[in-house]
Amino acid sequence: MTPSLRSVACGPVELRLMTPRVAQELFVLARDPDVSRYLSWPPHETVEDSLRFIHDARSLWERHLAWLPGIFATDSGRLLGCIGISGIDRANARAELGTWLGTPHQGQGCNVPAKSALLAAAFGELDLRRIELLVRVDNDRSLRAVRALPGVRDEGVQAERIVQQGIAYDAAAFALLRSEYDAAAWPTATVNVGSPQL
Repeated sequence: MTPSLRSVACGPVELRLMTPRVAQELFVLARDPDVSRYLSWPPHETVEDSLRFIHDARSLWERHLAWLPGIFATDSGRLLGCIGISGIDRANARAELGTWLGTPHQGQGCNVPAKSALLAAAFGELDLRRIELLVRVDNDRSLRAVRALPGVRDEGVQAERIVQQGIAYDAAAFALLRSEYDAAAWPTATVNVGSPQL
């Protein structure tokens, strides 16, 4: 795997690595405690926190450990949130998918296109076989959203699977397999390769 995945477009969204130019936009979204309530990181307190997030995302990609692009609106170019695959395990061709959208952009029809774009890259350019999703059992909205995805496997509850700010939570485990992935059941995505934006 080489860091040659430039972007993926799907309907109203485009996924691409964030640059320092969007740090202020990221900060406005990520400082909201409602956004990070179920995530592994606390709300951003300064723009420097957002710049560090952007830098770390690019570093993880360069080291082939994760792809954590921003979700951008195709019409306006605005940053809507982030998505990504982390914990890339090349030996077992698997990784974990996570998504978050800024509060103003939730419920606007961007979640499924963003996931479709990510899966197109994961099962294509990144040559993965298994994508896992973990959702805290108390996150009803995300549980409903994941269970509605085409081809998702419900693999049960894992005790104390997620630790956030020192507290362990049970998580519902889901998976999508390349062998069962039906691209026709998802919105059409277009993968663009080349040098990532600087």
